[in-house]
Amino acid sequence: MVTRLRVAETAGSDPRSEVWLPAADVPLDGGRTACVAFDRAGRTLLRVVLDHPASDLDVEVLERAADALPHLRLEDLDAGGDYPLRHARHFGLEVALGPTAFNRAAEVELVAPGGRRLPRALGSCGLPARTVVPAGPRDRAAPGGGAARATPAPSAGGPADDAGEAEEAAHDGQGPARDQAETETPAAPDDQDAPAARTATGPAPAPAEAGAVEPEQVVPTPAGGAVERALVGAGRRLQAATGQSALTLCNAALGLIMAVFVGAFVYQTWTLHQRFGTYGYDVGIYDQGTWLLSRFQEPFSTIRGLPLFGDHASYVLVAVAPLYRLWADPRLLLALQVIFLALPAVAVYRVGTRRLGHPAAGLAVAVAYLAYPGMQWAIAWQFHPEAIAAGALAMAALAADRDRTASMAAWIALALTCREDVGLVVAGFGALLALNGKRDLGRRTALVGLGWFLVVNFLLIPMANGRPTAQFEAAYRVGGRGPVAVLLGLPWIVLHAGTTALTNDGLWYLLLVFLPLAGLPLLAPRWLLPAAGPLLLNLASAHPEQHQIRFHYLATAAPFLALAAVAGLGVVAARRRALVAPMLVLLVLLAFATDWRYGPAVWSKDRVLPAASAQDPARLAALAKVDPGAPVSAQFHLVTHLTHRKLAYEFPNPFRAVNWGRPGDAHAQAEVDAVRWVVVEPGLLGQEDRKLFERLRTNGEWRVPYDAGGVVVLERVAEPPP
Repeated sequence: MVTRLRVAETAGSDPRSEVWLPAADVPLDGGRTACVAFDRAGRTLLRVVLDHPASDLDVEVLERAADALPHLRLEDLDAGGDYPLRHARHFGLEVALGPTAFNRAAEVELVAPGGRRLPRALGSCGLPARTVVPAGPRDRAAPGGGAARATPAPSAGGPADDAGEAEEAAHDGQGPARDQAETETPAAPDDQDAPAARTATGPAPAPAEAGAVEPEQVVPTPAGGAVERALVGAGRRLQAATGQSALTLCNAALGLIMAVFVGAFVYQTWTLHQRFGTYGYDVGIYDQGTWLLSRFQEPFSTIRGLPLFGDHASYVLVAVAPLYRLWADPRLLLALQVIFLALPAVAVYRVGTRRLGHPAAGLAVAVAYLAYPGMQWAIAWQFHPEAIAAGALAMAALAADRDRTASMAAWIALALTCREDVGLVVAGFGALLALNGKRDLGRRTALVGLGWFLVVNFLLIPMANGRPTAQFEAAYRVGGRGPVAVLLGLPWIVLHAGTTALTNDGLWYLLLVFLPLAGLPLLAPRWLLPAAGPLLLNLASAHPEQHQIRFHYLATAAPFLALAAVAGLGVVAARRRALVAPMLVLLVLLAFATDWRYGPAVWSKDRVLPAASAQDPARLAALAKVDPGAPVSAQFHLVTHLTHRKLAYEFPNPFRAVNWGRPGDAHAQAEVDAVRWVVVEPGLLGQEDRKLFERLRTNGEWRVPYDAGGVVVLERVAEPPP
């Protein structure tokens, strides 16, 4: 649902039943109760009726309620499932409004016999507000006749002159409506997490027993606690100083933070490439494959020794290929990776804003996501298409929260084209939707994800290779090939993952997964379902680098871990709201601390940004010697600058098969004979590769057009003997 904080004109709104239809009573802090009602167009009125003059505390409570009101959904209220039909009958509508049509605009009304008055705009979103002073007996009627109760609170002063108050109330009612920015709120119910409206206002305490202290002697304290009051006070001072709402300030802050994040990591990854810090695995593989697609050539990666889509199901590169017609450069892939891994911060911010009742809370979790070391390493470690999937999956989650099924399906479709194991993440996301109340949509989503995983792994990839995939045999020690073998091997995969998790390396890995988010995802286990697939496979893998954060294996899990942190904060709010603000502070501090200590960013302790090398000019001069388009074999850190050709190998390939094709694959003699150039740094070669290079250099078929700065270039000048 889109909550439009562009609020319609509210002057002179009539709380009579002909104008407003009550939906439900909502408990506020200090035992107060408000009535929520909707008008014919679905606008919302939050109305509180007091039988005593309003105090400063009453206004403060309504201020907090106004912060949550724009994020309220109809399903958050105990209004009954038939409320849209009752609403249509009451106002004579031909077609009932859908659940997402309610609360597109909101306003607040206080009915009290004197005392403090509401400002014309209330809450971080600047909702129109008015104070009504009953002219006759104290009005206890809620909008449309519903009762609204309130525990008496101490008066801020004596009752004012009724005529003067009535005149001032009429004047307040004429205040112009203020257009506000638009924000999205999710619509995925979650019984585990407290709804935003209830979370923001807190539960009502039990009524006082007979003989208790008189109401005027009781001074209720805000439920948020000292930390929250301090943060709210600082926020209000900032709003007053800037003249902007909290929503506007948080939007601007997120935009600035994301701009710094994207700029810093684009600079970092481009500098890595410029300083020869990108390698054939995996920048060279995807750069060559995308370049071939952009030239309508068969995308066979000679660096990997497999068809591009026979290694991984990276069909998204077909959509990227047209961009290579405009700018064929691996830096384009690196920039896309940064953007799509930053994009989930938007989804986390909007979901957090709705679920936690204030944009500052959503901003805190979004900042924690951007500081998450596991996600940052996915940026710094070469290029992988699943980075694009991470952004798409996060936007799919946001679309699902907003009940935009078509948009969700489009984002999921994009994510599935990035890599074969994304299907497991989608299946977990479908399970989450089903558990959160969207059973049919969740089941369909889970089936699509699981079906795609099976079809790609056991049909499409084998078709591209011309042989069955051995990925599960190599990585997860599954005996046999095919879906049945994987199914039978699933207990072994789970057992091995559990065993790894209990080792020192596994425990350290899990600590670095959850510590940067203050352990909050563990409070909402169901929200970990989309991340369960990647985490399980990472722990079960026979390759130790998969259970380390210093690679790309947490790319698709990171957005859902951050969303789970939002849900975890919702659990905290439902149980003890006073802890939410301290937990948000702790979350941000832990995020910054772990980012500095374990992240790869330019501001981290061990940043991944090599200094310019004295050999770089020699490397560039050597690369300039190689004819464009000619078949070449170059060292792992040099080949990424030579991949825009049909035949580009990572030395010692094709002279000797190393990390090439499937186990047991070898190069044909024709591949060896086709190579015209070799570019290496002999000082970085292992003993066996150095001997191979020296044999090439001295066998009479090659000349040395360049040898300087530790870089040597060989050019074939004679055809090899038959």
